[in-house]
Amino acid sequence: LDAHVRAVNAERERKGLGTVVALHVDDWPDGAEVTGDPNVVFLEDEDAFEKVARIQRYGNSDRLSIDEADCDSNDNQNNHPKLISNMPRQQTSQTKLSTAGLMGGTPIPPSSLYTSVAVGGTFDGMHYGHRKLLTLAISSVQPINGRLLIGVTKDEMLTHKAFADRIPPLRQRIDGVLDFIGNLAPGMKNRVRCVPIEDEYGPPGQGVDSNAYPGLKNDFDALVLSHETLRTGRKLNRYRVEVLGLAPLTLLCTQRTEPHGMSSTALRRMRR
Repeated sequence: LDAHVRAVNAERERKGLGTVVALHVDDWPDGAEVTGDPNVVFLEDEDAFEKVARIQRYGNSDRLSIDEADCDSNDNQNNHPKLISNMPRQQTSQTKLSTAGLMGGTPIPPSSLYTSVAVGGTFDGMHYGHRKLLTLAISSVQPINGRLLIGVTKDEMLTHKAFADRIPPLRQRIDGVLDFIGNLAPGMKNRVRCVPIEDEYGPPGQGVDSNAYPGLKNDFDALVLSHETLRTGRKLNRYRVEVLGLAPLTLLCTQRTEPHGMSSTALRRMRR
């Protein structure tokens, strides 16, 4: 990239134009390469809602392996009996019949909505990627009695991030989230809760009797995330099954917002 920008600037200088700078962004996340995990639904895929319908029809306990590699040996199947089973492959057509909202311009069938949805992040600056993630989260909640939990990472967990000194304080980030949600879905005000999170998994990773997040019940059935955090979401599912004895969540994953990997880190770098 630097060599390319130097060449561009040499040509621009010859033409009497100002210089441009190279803006480095993060590498494409490993999660973008995930395939074969029946708990993961990539929302931009053409068959996303058909997959959600299959998941909801057969239940979280009747799934293939969370990690496709686990299916490679009988030993692994014996070690993870709750994670592995032969999920029926029938397609359903009911997902194409009616809609309950819009997700990125795509009709969302009622069968693709969830009762208790979680989404989490730093929400630094509320850029387009954050707004997209929250919009998808709202769009995934059942309209009558569905609930949405938004976890915002506490300041203490962000000290390792690049340009951490540019990250707004927790209260300011929460206010930005609530302001956006209030404008996006004012009718859901009483069914949306925003809480600070202080560990890797947040409320969906707590035991049913845990008091780590008072007043919250771990009855989540879906988690909305992006490619950047898909690896953590899959780790959470394994933790829920193997340690907590809970069903894995449906991971509703959206692709990285920008084709060239724009992120909060890149934006903080620009603000330096």
